[in-house]
Amino acid sequence: MTKEVFAGFFKKAIPVVGGVIGGGLTYATFKPCCDRLKTTLNNTSLSNPEYQETTEEQKIFDEIRNGVVIDVEPEELTEVDVE
Repeated sequence: MTKEVFAGFFKKAIPVVGGVIGGGLTYATFKPCCDRLKTTLNNTSLSNPEYQETTEEQKIFDEIRNGVVIDVEPEELTEVDVE
């Protein structure tokens, strides 16, 4: 009788323990990434209605709105000083 009760307990406990371990691993791996994303997006035009765009951002958004498309291969990219 005790072997059957002991085996029944483990049959029910193993999925619960697996769920706790899986949930803990997911939380531990996603939490740092979510914190970094939240910090990065904290003060952007999409998340803050009172955000003031810099002149460089305004220039880029104006080009996008006007349909200016820049098609550059990764090998052709160089550093540009925008004034």
